[in-house]
Amino acid sequence: MPPDPGAADEDAAGAMRAELVRLREMLEQNSDWIWEVDAQGCYTYASRQCVALLGREPEEVVGRTPFDFMPPDEAERVGRIFGAIAAERRPFAQLLNRNLRKDGSLVVLETSGVPLFGADGAFRGYRGIDRDVTEREAANARLRHIARHDDLTGLPNRMYLREHLAGRLEAGQRPGVLSLDLDGFKPVNDRLGHAAGDSVLREIGRRLAGLAASHGLFAARPGGDEFILIVPEDADLLPEAVRAAVAEPIAVEAGMVRVSASLGAAWTTASGDAVDALLARADRALYEAKTAAKTAAETTGTKAAVSGGG
Repeated sequence: MPPDPGAADEDAAGAMRAELVRLREMLEQNSDWIWEVDAQGCYTYASRQCVALLGREPEEVVGRTPFDFMPPDEAERVGRIFGAIAAERRPFAQLLNRNLRKDGSLVVLETSGVPLFGADGAFRGYRGIDRDVTEREAANARLRHIARHDDLTGLPNRMYLREHLAGRLEAGQRPGVLSLDLDGFKPVNDRLGHAAGDSVLREIGRRLAGLAASHGLFAARPGGDEFILIVPEDADLLPEAVRAAVAEPIAVEAGMVRVSASLGAAWTTASGDAVDALLARADRALYEAKTAAKTAAETTGTKAAVSGGG
């Protein structure tokens, strides 16, 4: 008996339906959000994973653009990047972007896509995927913070200080560097222990951070009892404010202690400076200030002894 063409067609149609069901299940069960946008950037398809990522049903997404779900500043930033990509009709990968979920919370997505073209070669839009990388990026941000901040005071460390100063110089600014260390800190460590010393450093760091915030400065702790402030050119009165802030009594477990600050300043020259040269000049100025103060103290002590002996 010859094969029935109708039955064969029905079997083929059934197999195609089963394959379509399988593909749809794969799309809907995928942990990544799969989407398509048209040439104007409007979603024409959104898999149900957008519910998990954005808190929105597919029908709330289709017809809108990715930028509709971003904070305004992020939409502007990503829009510039994607505009350049789309102008060249090229694929892209791992484009990080912040989005607002329906409940107002932020989610960080990593977006990849490929351009779509019609049979006539006309550009039709993009097809791509988004994945939630919020936790990963938060962990990366914590690592970046740890790498660039002092773990005791929370102030920027030497690496971050150098980055900040280099950026200011490259931007054509002429900042000053105010370098300081603490006089009277070693006796606190020696008499009361390192825990007391750490308390002093934390409190000085807190005060300098407050001073920096109120005056638009940049405060850092490169190490030990050394601190640095990046200051504007018109910061003539700032050294006295720093000395006053440092000189306030500090509470430690054993009671109240006092320290003072020696300061050295260096200013960017008209011809410009390298980071190392500017920091070195500030360190040299600090050393000279401490030497002058020590000499003055010894001279005063000698005069007092002579006067007392007479």
